[in-house]
Amino acid sequence: MEGLKKLAGVYLVVVAVVVAVFFIINNFLSDAIDVLAVWQVLDVLMVTGLALGLVFNYLAKRDADAADDGPGVTRRSLEANVAFYATAGVTILFLHNWFALLAGVSLEGNEQAWVIWAAVDTVLPLVLGATGCRLWRGV
Repeated sequence: MEGLKKLAGVYLVVVAVVVAVFFIINNFLSDAIDVLAVWQVLDVLMVTGLALGLVFNYLAKRDADAADDGPGVTRRSLEANVAFYATAGVTILFLHNWFALLAGVSLEGNEQAWVIWAAVDTVLPLVLGATGCRLWRGV
């Protein structure tokens, strides 16, 4: 299981870095490449990463909640709950916009969709990167 966690951790960190870097530089590449085609490939990698993040963060939350025996909030419990619910939130936003794209909803003039994508492309690397680092460390 530890080997699987490390492999998932590497995948999550790589996806986080690629999404963050491409989000930052994609405006400069619009003349040279089809940016939307790259995002379509990244979307598949992102949804896979989000699924892994949800599973591993849920397992961490479940373990932290089971170990929590006192009335106060422990650091472990707080970290596990924040990671799980942040992953769940960004997954909901991602799926909303991704399904809209798959259904053929145009991004042209759709400011709401662009704002949601900006939020997803900002929060997703943070959540998946932190989760990947935690998995890599075996915590």
